[in-house]
Amino acid sequence: MNTTWEVYAPVSIGFEETWKRLDALAQNPHQNYPPYNIRRIDGETQELQLALAGFDREDIEVSLEKKVLNISVQKAKEEAEVSYIHKGISTRTFSRNWQLSEDTIVDKVTFVNGLLKVILKREVPEEEKRKVLSIG
Repeated sequence: MNTTWEVYAPVSIGFEETWKRLDALAQNPHQNYPPYNIRRIDGETQELQLALAGFDREDIEVSLEKKVLNISVQKAKEEAEVSYIHKGISTRTFSRNWQLSEDTIVDKVTFVNGLLKVILKREVPEEEKRKVLSIG
C-alpha cells in the first residue's frame, strides 16, 4: 500500500476500505470528460449535473454500489456515414465514479435537454444529529 494514506494507517483501525476507495478515486484526477457541475442546493442537498449533449436516455446508466455512484454512457447506435466539417461535440463512451459519504443517498435522477441531474441528499441518522441537552 504505497499511498498518501500510509501516514494514517498506523493510527487508524478499520479504515482500510476507505483508503482503498480514496485511492481508486485518485487514480485519474485529471479526467475532465464529460464536463460537470456540483451545485449546492441547501445544507443537506447537492445536485450533480453532467453535460451529455448528443446522448439519448437509453445510452446512460446510473448505478450505486457500496456508496460509489457510477455514471456511464455507451452510445447505443452509431451514426450512419456522416460527414462533418467540424465535430466538436464528443459522444464517446465513458464511466465516472463519485464516492458518496455514508449518510448520502441518491434522491432523484433526471435527464432533460442533454443535462443529467442527480440529486444527492445527506440523511443524518437521528442519533447523530446535534441535540441541545438540558442542564439539570
